[in-house]
Amino acid sequence: MTDRVLQSSHQAIKQGSKSFATAARLFPREIRDDASMLYAWCRHCDDEIDGQVMGHGAVGLKAEIAVAKLQELRERTRSALDGAAQDNPVFAAFQRVARRHAIPAEDAMDLLRGFEMDVEGRRYDTLADTMDYAYHVAGVVGVMMARVMGVDRRDVLRRAQDLGLAFQLTNIARDVVEDAGGGRVYLPARWLEEEGVAVGAVADPANREAVARVAARLVAAAEPYYESARWGLRDLSIRCAW
Repeated sequence: MTDRVLQSSHQAIKQGSKSFATAARLFPREIRDDASMLYAWCRHCDDEIDGQVMGHGAVGLKAEIAVAKLQELRERTRSALDGAAQDNPVFAAFQRVARRHAIPAEDAMDLLRGFEMDVEGRRYDTLADTMDYAYHVAGVVGVMMARVMGVDRRDVLRRAQDLGLAFQLTNIARDVVEDAGGGRVYLPARWLEEEGVAVGAVADPANREAVARVAARLVAAAEPYYESARWGLRDLSIRCAW
């Protein structure tokens, strides 16, 4: 019998991220399935808030629509965590993986809080502000992913969180001009001010070199988190560490 929920999750990871789909092939089958189900829920939530399909074609949503979608995501996610029957394969998938690996409700809600920051149009003045965003949209995903891999030790979960933080800081540096074009600036505003760049002028070609220096500074800030994550690899099974 076809497992519609699992099939839908595998399709989501194939369409949403070729790199994640390729990496997931390294996992044992059971972990690969659960990783795909977790990914499907994360991808769906992100798509709903950004008005995109499988991470592509973001159009941006009016604030009131984004707020309503965020509330719906919270309600559906809480419903899944509470054990209610789910008619949407995305939330049915998340329910399965959350039950199997005892994913805490606060982890799921922390991710949605990260999307709320985008909905609010939050300003990031300091590195600590940017790090707070990075934790909510990526660090906590690292924690949930580690749980799927069978990790329950607090110190190892922290290493997984650090990898998520490092990835997100790198992504912010990579996508800074594209994000700014969509009205989102995650680089610390104070760092930009030190370079003489206003937050609203990040996408201006005249500021490209100055913005690149700030982006490079953010990449440098990510390095200790990558190093921390490397230490965590020894506590994973060989195929998960790959």
